[in-house]
Amino acid sequence: MMDLFVVHFTLGVILFFLINWVGRHSFSMGYMEITLFIKDEEAPAINYLIRVLSPIVYLIIVSSILYLLKLDKYVINIYLVNIYYISFRLFFNVITSRGPLLNWGKQVIYWVSIILLSYLVYDKIIKYRVNVLPDFTTIANELWIIILVFIFQIVNGVKLSSDGQIKRKTKYLKSKYLYFKVRYGNIISQNTRNDSLEIIAYAILIYEDFNRPIVARWLEYVTFFITGSKHSLGVMQFPTDKFITDLQSVDLGTKKLRNKYNSILAEIDEKPEIGYSIYDAEREIIGNYNGGSKYYNEIMQLSNSIKEQFYSGSIDTLLPLTE
Repeated sequence: MMDLFVVHFTLGVILFFLINWVGRHSFSMGYMEITLFIKDEEAPAINYLIRVLSPIVYLIIVSSILYLLKLDKYVINIYLVNIYYISFRLFFNVITSRGPLLNWGKQVIYWVSIILLSYLVYDKIIKYRVNVLPDFTTIANELWIIILVFIFQIVNGVKLSSDGQIKRKTKYLKSKYLYFKVRYGNIISQNTRNDSLEIIAYAILIYEDFNRPIVARWLEYVTFFITGSKHSLGVMQFPTDKFITDLQSVDLGTKKLRNKYNSILAEIDEKPEIGYSIYDAEREIIGNYNGGSKYYNEIMQLSNSIKEQFYSGSIDTLLPLTE
């Protein structure tokens, strides 16, 4: 039975990565993913359906393929695939410290729905290879379909409050900022020497840590040792062709920010007619660290939140430099 477990568990992990990929490409359909930034959930019905029905559709497709390949034994209790998927998702969110960002009540509803529906579909449909197409031969069926679509559109038009999401993400941001301040605060302060630049440094640090959690960084280190090629390493994702620790990545990353800042100040001194704005300075500093308008916009959103929570009394600005 070990081979059955291995196949089912592997299918569950594949489902995890597949749904994550679909989620990142499905915003136009109302799908919501975990992010550091507050977004209103404007399509709760579609969001619920995608999260709950995607594993069910996956189960049916996989079972059909297994039947087609004469691998019927792997269809036995295949509803367990979705339980392994949920378990792996839970493990991933915990190990990457994303638990505080989750609405656990909503997640439990999703997971219970997936498990119950998975077992029902398996017990009533999959294990008997029955025809899953609905019967449209009667007017009553068509009428109920219309009613259900109408109800779905009404529910999908509901805009849910983002208060809970704001509280979770504010709490997450506070915990990460305080953690990094204790761990790297002296280095960041010494290297930036300006509150506005320090805020950008913390925003980049928190953002990079969120998008490259410790498990992903371990894999990057493994890849680095195997290939020997240049990689972005450490908690601040500093690009290097030499091995560096998290502490060194923060030191090198904040020095890179400061060096770019110094070059901007020098250019302003040499050519005051350029007319640099704070916006120009921010965009150049952040773009020099990691390019792209999306990266800049998200770092600035994060910077504004950090400034509001922790630097509201600061009078430092990027231009002019306050020593």
